[in-house]
Formats: sequence, C-alpha cells, structure tokens
Amino acid sequence: MGSIRRFLSRYVVPNLPWYGLGFVMLFATNWVIVRIPAIIGEALTILEQQGPNALVGTRSLALELVFLGGLVIVVRSLSRILFFNPGRQVEYRVGVDVFGHLLSLQRPFYMRRKVGELVSIASNDTTSVRLLVGFAALQVCNVAVAIPLHLYQMAVTDLTLTLWCLIPVIFGAIYMQAIVRAFFGMVRESMQMLAGVSDRILEIYSGIGTVRSHAAEAAAFERFDAKNREYLDLQLRIARVRAFSMPVLGFSGLVGTGIVLWVGSLRVVEDGMPVGNLATFTALLMSLVGNLTALAWVLAAVSRGVVSWGRIDTLLETPPELPDERSRLDLDSPPKIELRNLTFHYPDGDEPALCDIDITVNPGKTLGIFGKTGSGKTTLVDVLTRVHTPPESSVFIDGVDTRDVPLSDFRDAMAVVPQAPFLFSTTLRENVRLEGANPYKAARDPQERKGADGDERLHEVLDAACLWDDVEQLPKGLETVVGERGVMLSGGQRQRAALARALYRSKPLLLLDDILSAVDQGTEARMVGAIRQLRGGVGGLAPTTIIVSHRTSVLEHADEIVVLEGGRIVERGTHDELVAAGGEYAQTHEHQGGEGA
Repeated sequence: MGSIRRFLSRYVVPNLPWYGLGFVMLFATNWVIVRIPAIIGEALTILEQQGPNALVGTRSLALELVFLGGLVIVVRSLSRILFFNPGRQVEYRVGVDVFGHLLSLQRPFYMRRKVGELVSIASNDTTSVRLLVGFAALQVCNVAVAIPLHLYQMAVTDLTLTLWCLIPVIFGAIYMQAIVRAFFGMVRESMQMLAGVSDRILEIYSGIGTVRSHAAEAAAFERFDAKNREYLDLQLRIARVRAFSMPVLGFSGLVGTGIVLWVGSLRVVEDGMPVGNLATFTALLMSLVGNLTALAWVLAAVSRGVVSWGRIDTLLETPPELPDERSRLDLDSPPKIELRNLTFHYPDGDEPALCDIDITVNPGKTLGIFGKTGSGKTTLVDVLTRVHTPPESSVFIDGVDTRDVPLSDFRDAMAVVPQAPFLFSTTLRENVRLEGANPYKAARDPQERKGADGDERLHEVLDAACLWDDVEQLPKGLETVVGERGVMLSGGQRQRAALARALYRSKPLLLLDDILSAVDQGTEARMVGAIRQLRGGVGGLAPTTIIVSHRTSVLEHADEIVVLEGGRIVERGTHDELVAAGGEYAQTHEHQGGEGA
C-alpha cells in the first residue's frame, strides 16, 4: 500500500482537477447514453398507443434525441482530453524522476543491475504507467459511472427483467475475477522477460565489432532468438487469455439478452408491458454488456500499469547510498588532498582492494600513481572521485572529509579523464565543451570555418591535448559528429578528446587515469609536455593533479610517485629516486626506455 500511496501523492493528486472535470464529462456522457434508449422507448410506446396521431407527441422527443446526439460528441471528446492529458503529464514526470534518480545512484547499484532492465523501466514501464493513469483510469471511471446508471434506468424501466438479466452478468464477473489473478502473474513475468530481451539487444549491439570480427553472427542471433522466443510464447499466452475473456463476457451478455427477450415477450403478451419498455431495456442491456466487454482491454492496461509502477517505485526507492552531508565545498584554488590509512573493500570482496594507503598531495602539486594491471590504480582513482564511497576519515580535501561534502560540490571541483573515456553521439565541439555549442557563424573559407567560433579557450585546450591537427583532418572539423561512443575516432583520439574536455573545465583538481595508453610515442611526448605546462598553467592556475599510468615517461615530471602492488604502496619517491632505488619502477623504466630506443 505504501507504493500506491506514493504513486497517488506524487502523480495523481496534482492532476485531480483534470480528473474531476473529466469525471463530470463522463457522467454527462453516460447520462446521455442511458437517456437515449429511454427516449426511443417512450416514442415507441406513444406510437403503439396512439398510432398515426402520435407524430405530434413524438416531435419533442425527436428534437431531444437530436440534441443529445450532438451533446454526446462534445462531452465524450472532453472526457477523453481531460483524462489523457494527465496521462502524458504523468509519463513526463515519471521519466524525469527515473532519469534524475539514476544520475544520483552510485557505481555499486549499476554493478548489480543490468542496463537492459533499466532501459526497459525508463521506456516501456513509463509508457505503461501513462496508459494506467490515462486510458485505464478513463475506462475504470467510465464503468464505475455507466453500470450504476444503466442498472438504475433498467430498474426504473422494469425491475423484474433487471433481476433476470443480472444472473449471467454475475457469473461473467466471477469468471473475470479469476482471469485477473492469472493475468497479473503473466504480465509481471512479461515485463521481466522484456527487460531480458532489451539487455540482450544492448549486449549484442555493444559487442557488434567482436561479433563481426569473429564471424559469430549466427551465435549472436541464436542467443537473441532464444530470449525473444520465450517472450513471444508468453505474449501469445497472454493474448489467448485476453481474447478468450472477451467472448465469455459477450456470451454472458447474449444470454442476458435472450432472457430479456423471452421473459419480456411474455410480459408484453400476458401483462401488457409496453413494447417501448422492452426496446429500452434491450438497448440498455446491450450497452451495459459493451461496457463489461471493455473491461477485458482495461484488464491488460491496469495489469501492465500496476506491475510497471511497482518496478519504477522499487527503483525510485533505491537509496543513493550516500553518507550524510555536513559541510559545503567551494574551492577557488587548488586543494590539498590527503589519504589517511585508506583501506577499501568492494561490497562483495573478501580481501581489501586498497590497504593502508597514506598519501599527501599539496596544492598545485602532481602525484603519479604507477603499478601493473590489477594493482589497484583505477580503484584508487574511483575512491578519490567518490565513484565508490570511501571509508570515513580516510580521504580529505583541504582538511574536510570528502564523505561530509555534497557529492555535487565535490564533483564540481574536479575534472576527471577516465581510462575508458565516453563520448556522446554529437559534435566534437559539444563533446569537449559539454555545455552546448555557441550559435555557429559560417565562414566563407571551409578551412576557416573549422575553427571560426571565437572560442580561444577551446582552441587552447585542443592544442594542449594534441588534438588540433586531428580536428583539421576531420570532414567538418569541430562540427564532425563523432558517432555512438565516439566510434568515428580512434582510441587515441577519444582519449585526447576526453583530456581536452577536462582541461576546458579548468578545475582546481585534475585526475588523469592512464590517458596515454592508446597513443603513439610521438604524441605521448607532446602530451607529456602539455601536462607539464599545466603546472604553469593552462587556465592560469596550477591544478592539484593526480596522474595514473603504467608508462614511466608520463610520470617523470610528478612531484611524487607511488608504486602500487596488490592494493598497497610498495615504493614512493620522485622519478629519479625510484630509478636509483632499482625496484619495480626502475626495472619498468629501463624496459620501456629500451623499447623507446
């Protein structure tokens, strides 16, 4: 019930004025629908009793019938508008809430949940919620109004016939109750299967290059087809249940109609009941059966909507797993970073990924982190950037525990270049700026047009990231759309674009996670020089910088270098000190120097 209350308070209550007006229009619609058979019955009774002289008496009824026919068009249309518009508003609000909450969740959540499931919730489930609060709400309210009005008019017309025709309708309602229970279970299973199909599609799409390079298209298709076949079979079962429920309700209505005609004809012959009453009653019963049959369609919308909201609510109620915020962070100068006895465990890990890490990086200085694959370098960066929440009293920025400051403040103070940078499917300019491009001013010369935007800061960081030469080779320069995940660029170009993005932000804290792994040695030398110049200042300030790399040439300029192995610091010092010590760093430097020569 808590889930339903949250749904009503968040999304339904703000739209109650719309629903209230829509309910009034529904009531008017059903009153007109019930009134029309009564008018026809009255006209038939007058014709039966007065014969040719009845034309004068039925004239007013005919005019009323024409007026009600026009009125029903207006009120029916308004009822749908007033119910469907809130459905669109709720769909928008739910989509925004889901997306915003996904942005607040941390890395452990995404390690537990599949991307396809989240995509299904954000797209398919929000659509189902719209149908629940729009189409299904309209139909449920319509039935809630129509059935009492129809039964009232039928009872006023003839109470005996009303009691007779209710017998098959009651049996049909009992059958629908059993169908609803089975339908809910199948719909819940259907939503889970749809999430599995979405995840399989995304998985194959992400690895399409591997699939093609190994000629594994048949295997990929078979994996997808197995999931899709399961989903198809379940959808066919759901369709059979829904398709069979409608004829059953229709059959119960036909049985009721047969009873009405049989009993009603006897009443006409033996008791003198007017033929108009029988015609009115028959029309009302057929209209009532139509409303009951529509419940089969409402059943599908309500079932999917309720199940979908349950999945959405579970997601929205997932806590961000963030500690309490006790301090604000507003950095206008490079900060001091301190790691005090940092020991970090992954949620499902037995051994610590980082153990007893003690590091101090003074403002404007550069820390180098070196180690083999699996030594804990990226984990350390993830803890520093709060991708994973660090233990209490272990990571400090300007003397303040990073757990105590709002995550938005902390992230706003830093620029991070991850090991596997992500580029959006938009222009290179917008990927670097992440703020939307300025209005484009076309230049006459196509070569001039590639850089004619007046953004000197953008050109400066592209030069620093050694990307400007590549930009000039792109077909549209900075306006080149780089494709999904930057597929139009090479691995090295993606890394340099991510570095340019970080430099463009000009933040007081800069973290670079193995950004030169996909560039050649010539480009590496140029980028190392650019990184060294950061200390003099791209942007005018020397940021506090942390560089992770497995190349010693990248770390030569660092003020201090720590060597990680198994999540522990095994060596530390300047480049010259570590080379002189003859340890792992020195051996790697000698080996890489030989390769460079």
